[in-house]
Amino acid sequence: MLVVTFILSIIALIISILAYQKTGGVKELKKTVDYLSTTMESLKERGGESLKEKLEHLTSATESLRDKTAEAMGKLKVTLRKKREEHKPPEEILPRRPEELKKRLSPTAEDFQSELNRMFSSAQQAGNPFIELKSGDLHRSVGGYPGRNHRIPMCCGVMKRNMKPGDQIVRQPPSGVGATLIIRFTLPR
Repeated sequence: MLVVTFILSIIALIISILAYQKTGGVKELKKTVDYLSTTMESLKERGGESLKEKLEHLTSATESLRDKTAEAMGKLKVTLRKKREEHKPPEEILPRRPEELKKRLSPTAEDFQSELNRMFSSAQQAGNPFIELKSGDLHRSVGGYPGRNHRIPMCCGVMKRNMKPGDQIVRQPPSGVGATLIIRFTLPR
């Protein structure tokens, strides 16, 4: 049995040597190693740096670009804030409370009536026998005049509805409605 095993191992060795020679043997392995090393050297010569060095260079360039972008965004933010502050309307034009803003932008008949009542009361307390009111002045004190969304017709309507016997229109625009309407209201009311 030992002899048969020895013969089989010699046959296996011969077959492996033949297969090794058929695939190219040591010569082919040397060729492959030489090709790979010359390729790596030519890449290194062409690029002047290894892949690791290229990656480090690319990383530092990315970080530099990120820093410059952050700096530019910061400068833009400061510039926009300055522009916004330059165009900020003065305090007396822009009311602080939302209800004041609404009054100034679109006064209602109730707003005109309240202001008219306040003016009547103030003139009465001063002891005046009458008060002459101009529609433009009344509207201006309520807000929204002069402006594109003025409510002069509504203001004049409120003034005329408040007329009682003894009150008189001192001045009236041709249309009957305008900022120059003046009514003299007798006091007390």
